[in-house]
Amino acid sequence: MSLRNIIPALLVLTFSWSCSQSPISGHITLDDEEKQKQVFLIDPGHFSALASSFEGKVIDSAAIDAEGHFKITKMPDTPQDKIFLLAIQQNGNAYNNKLENDHPDEGNYIPIIYKNGDAVNIESRLKSFTQSAKISGKPDINQEINVLIQTRSELYRKYFSLPTDTDEENLLLKEKALYDFQKELITSSQNSKNILVHALALRWAAPNGDYERIPEFVKQTCAEMTALSPDHPWTVQVCKASSMLPLTKGDTFPDFALPMSDGDTIQLKKMLGTQLTIIDLWASWCAPCRQENRNILVPLWDKYHDQGLQIIGYALDSSHKGWVNAIKKDGADRWLHASHLEGDVSPFMDVLKMSTIPANYVLDADGQVLAKNLHGDELTEWVDQFFKD
Repeated sequence: MSLRNIIPALLVLTFSWSCSQSPISGHITLDDEEKQKQVFLIDPGHFSALASSFEGKVIDSAAIDAEGHFKITKMPDTPQDKIFLLAIQQNGNAYNNKLENDHPDEGNYIPIIYKNGDAVNIESRLKSFTQSAKISGKPDINQEINVLIQTRSELYRKYFSLPTDTDEENLLLKEKALYDFQKELITSSQNSKNILVHALALRWAAPNGDYERIPEFVKQTCAEMTALSPDHPWTVQVCKASSMLPLTKGDTFPDFALPMSDGDTIQLKKMLGTQLTIIDLWASWCAPCRQENRNILVPLWDKYHDQGLQIIGYALDSSHKGWVNAIKKDGADRWLHASHLEGDVSPFMDVLKMSTIPANYVLDADGQVLAKNLHGDELTEWVDQFFKD
């Protein structure tokens, strides 16, 4: 081969080698004129910033050329696996670390696991940047990210096909759908050997950082991450978050002196039923709570009270008159009621580490939590089965 032919061949080889060695590169189909032709590499830094807008630090960016190609050539020293976010933004958006989480199919960022020496390749589209992402190259763990991306989208479509109206009658159904979505998404990652996959599943289950309704899954994730890498900063952060959450199944319900509707103050433990107790957290202004009183709790009380069922209602009310009127109107005066009558400022809710209603706990005769946040037919069926057994 002549020198004239060798030099171009070497140039092609050199160019190919340099492209293959780019830490992060890829191709994006340019199918959305409203999106910037640029990608931004974000370092979340800590667990809570993983799926949160404006918290991660933009550490690099790259233009997307006319053919849709891009390359990130400069990466920080990363001796161990670390998760980065590759994001795109709308035209005119001034914040390059904004993350879209409202709908998985409309997400604007792709999580990538990377360490020194890796070469990650991304294929995606501007119009559905997260959902259409395909991550290849090294490390292989990014294949689990691919699966998690698709699982998230499938579960979202499965559980959020309910009408989007704000009718309060549908609130409990929507809450149940959210819980099931979160449960399946987090559980889908439980066999992963990489703590970053566990962390991502948990953050995607609750991008707003609200874990009050899913404490058992945060504790589960803490245990899984601890088994894999107990000293990793994100393990420590997840476990710290889990320690600040409400009770879960198997915990002992706290004994608390409750101000009752008749003016007396009684320790909760003295009021427990001989077989089963439902601690119902409600308010007179809460429409789903009122429906639960009339349609679920009254029939359960009438059917099982003589067999050892107790119900203790605790209300987030501020008006004594409004509270007792609601109790009487709903037929809920059959069972015990307590309230500090301080509205949302509730020492009892503080002890429970809770702020949202409707909510409930089902306790055994010793005050151990058997179940929580069961509503509607699900609560009826659970209690029916308990007394049947």
